[in-house]
This record gives sequence, C-alpha cells and structure tokens, in this order.
Amino acid sequence: MRNLPKYLLLFVLLVAGSACDSSSNNDSNDADVFVGTWSLGGISDASGDRTAAFVEGFNSVAIGFESDSGFSLVVDAVLNEADANYSGDYTIIESTTTVSVSILVGEQAFPLVFTYNIANESQINLTASGTTAVLLATLFNTSLSAPVTITLVKG
Repeated sequence: MRNLPKYLLLFVLLVAGSACDSSSNNDSNDADVFVGTWSLGGISDASGDRTAAFVEGFNSVAIGFESDSGFSLVVDAVLNEADANYSGDYTIIESTTTVSVSILVGEQAFPLVFTYNIANESQINLTASGTTAVLLATLFNTSLSAPVTITLVKG
C-alpha cells in the first residue's frame, strides 16, 4: 500500500504526458493545404475574367505542390508544340501570405511570387503582380496584365 501513491503519481504523469504529446499536432497550417495536385479553376487580370479565353488554348493545366517543397507545372496545350513541363521548389511564408515558386525553364531558374488566399481546403487564389505577372504571360504565351489572379481547385 505504501507504493500506491508512487504508482498513482506515475500513472497521472503518463496520462498527462501522452495528452500533451507534441508529435500529434492536428493543427493544419497553410503549407498543409497547398500539398496536392491542383488544376486551373479560373484566371483574371486587370481587364477582368480571362478564364474563357485562357482555357481555349489549353486542354489542362496541372499544378503540384509536394510535401518536400517540390513544385511542378504541367501544361497540356491545344497545340502540342506549346505543351510544357516545369519543375522547381516553393516556399510558403504564412506571416505575409506569400508563396514563392522557383521554376526551371531549361537551365534558367525563374522566381514567381504570389500572395495567396485560401478560400477553403479545395480552393486557393494566387495573385501575381509586377515581374511575376509578366513571366506568367510569357510562360503561357498570353497577354495577361497585372494583377493576375489564378484560382486553383484541388483535384
């Protein structure tokens, strides 16, 4: 019986320790929401909604954010010679709601910086301005003008 208080204290410590286990963090952060495969849900620029005109030139646009900070962009254009596959890395800065993507085009790395808004777990809006908007217009061979907002949908 003299050992009962020791065992009771040990039991309380074990239960409290497992309840406070920091390795079982269920809080998701913005980076967790980004991970997965996304498709183009819409695109607009300074002149308004450009989705209809944009999708005329593309069969699909798939964007992948990997958990290891890897990024991919696969463009299936209507004209086969305009198909493209890009890869690179991305970084998310939650405090400024910014995602930076560095993609390789040939041997050249191009930095693309977007502000983001997470509408929900299956929709993210990316907004580009300045140099990033110009680079997007070049990558997609379009006449997009800043600011450019891209809506991504999961799946």
